[in-house]
Amino acid sequence: MLKRCLAIVAVLFVQTTLASEPAGQNPAPIAEYSVDYTSEYRVGWFSFDIEATRTLSRRSDQLWNLTFNAEASIASLNEISDFLIQGQQIVPVNYSYRSSGVIDEDDRTLHFMADSRTIEDTERNRVITDQWQDGIQDNLTYMLQAGFYLSQGLQEFSFPVFEKKKTKTFHFKVVGEETIKTKAGSFDAIKVQQVRKDKKREIYAWFAKVDGYPMIRLRDRKNGDLRYQIQATRLSR
Repeated sequence: MLKRCLAIVAVLFVQTTLASEPAGQNPAPIAEYSVDYTSEYRVGWFSFDIEATRTLSRRSDQLWNLTFNAEASIASLNEISDFLIQGQQIVPVNYSYRSSGVIDEDDRTLHFMADSRTIEDTERNRVITDQWQDGIQDNLTYMLQAGFYLSQGLQEFSFPVFEKKKTKTFHFKVVGEETIKTKAGSFDAIKVQQVRKDKKREIYAWFAKVDGYPMIRLRDRKNGDLRYQIQATRLSR
């Protein structure tokens, strides 16, 4: 059923929207890659490390797949997103979220129906009709979309992201460029801040200035304390 839904949505979207793409628009700087990370989580007073992998791969000419997998003895996290690309814009098609252990949250399986501008939540058997916005991203593709904008030289940008039950606007701004040394190697990187109304929360991400602009580091702090961190240990393309 999922494969059938995926195929139907992809065909409908390609037929109704790709034909209207502005002439001469440069394609997104997308390239297949796989990045291994060391991830550190803080849950209250307790912290633990997880090994994780983020993989971007092509399914067909129009359809791409992005996955994030993290596994440990006490926790696991799996996110999968299928999406289309129109010019410099990602259009999500399917998104799933699974977690267990100490980071357990409700499972989510979402179908983004671009032709009807609705989102189907199959876990709760409902269709969400009032949350679609132009440029909408899922909870996995938004960092990839940020990389697209950085490749264009944008210094500040925002887009809507559907999270769990509703759409929120995420704002980002470039705060500088740094040379980052990781186990994956040394990279010239762009440092980006996710601008939030809650000043107690600080989220920074570093994107390598290589094909595909993969994220090589992310830090999430609240009140100065680390909540979550990932850092690349291997990059293959």
